[in-house]
Amino acid sequence: MANVLVYIELSGDRPVEASLEALGEGRRLATTLGATLDALVPCAKLPEPPEPDLIELLSGLGADRVMVLTAPHLGGPPLYATHGDAVAATCEEERPTLVLLAATPGGRDVAPRLAARMGAAFVPEPAFEWGAGGDLVLARPVYGGLFRRRLAIDDLERPVVVTLPPGVHARERGDEEAEVVMLAATAVDVAPVEELGRRVESSALEQARVVVCAGAGVGSREGWQLVCELADELGGEAVATREACARGFAPPDREVGVGARRVSPRLYLACGASGSPQHLAAISGDAEIVAIDEDASAPIFRVAQYGLVGDLHAIVPELLRELRAGKALEAALAGAAADAAVESARAAAARAKREADAGIVVAEAGAGEDEDAGDGDGNDDGDDDDDGETPKPAVTG
Repeated sequence: MANVLVYIELSGDRPVEASLEALGEGRRLATTLGATLDALVPCAKLPEPPEPDLIELLSGLGADRVMVLTAPHLGGPPLYATHGDAVAATCEEERPTLVLLAATPGGRDVAPRLAARMGAAFVPEPAFEWGAGGDLVLARPVYGGLFRRRLAIDDLERPVVVTLPPGVHARERGDEEAEVVMLAATAVDVAPVEELGRRVESSALEQARVVVCAGAGVGSREGWQLVCELADELGGEAVATREACARGFAPPDREVGVGARRVSPRLYLACGASGSPQHLAAISGDAEIVAIDEDASAPIFRVAQYGLVGDLHAIVPELLRELRAGKALEAALAGAAADAAVESARAAAARAKREADAGIVVAEAGAGEDEDAGDGDGNDDGDDDDDGETPKPAVTG
């Protein structure tokens, strides 16, 4: 294999986390295949060197070469309309065998069009497997998750463009300093693109460690709101199945399933979701699934680690009460501990003050006794004179 190229998407002057995860997976693949790993960074100009600087960051994460592609029009949103021509020209020049992009909104826009421009195969969000002969195999669910299609890269006999879902792959570390290649993109006429804004919750969902899902069993928008409350209490994100979105219970941008969003949480709590193959295929395999459903024979219970059979409209409010009671108890204990700490500090301060005051009294008492011993009633001076001794000065404490 000639080389693996990873497209690094920038947000401002910094690479997005999903691109760094894709770079990590690219490092692992390149090491196994004996290939060179290139990181392609399209930007309007080389970012100012923050700490750590962009080149150092990508080098430390495993890139063999960092290719910085600069042109004024590359400062726009990371879409094919702004970045496509420059990235495609670089790929045609470098001829990578495998191109990896993070499955961000921008990556999903660039990848299929880039594949068409290169005459390459496009495989969205596959799993990487290894054949008997050590060849790389791309596997992904098809027909709503009922089957898995496997494609060996060597059998395709052309480049492959792949998108990788955020939050699934881990970063990697590199041991050697990367070669830096500065490239200047050819100036092209780019249609004006206006970025109206970015949805913050999109990245929050991709990085969420807790996800609560509403299935068709929630029955209404009020049921969806109940799921959202539970997600908030757990510090997670709320999503929905295709059926729940189709019935208008949840917004379409919250759909999780094949052809929609993918999630990779540690905890996945399914409420009223039957567990269709196309839905389960969009959940990372290492997620711990907890299911709530009235139907004890629902497919979701076959893959769930824990299950509650019953009406979610009765179970979820009880869960909310328990969670809120636990938080209230935790807050009360924290408050009591804080009060005890304050009282302890006050007691220590009072004790220190008493001890300081007692030390002053003892010193004054000692000084008075010394004066009495030295002066007496006037007869002592005479006695001292009679003894022929010089009186010693009194020492006050």
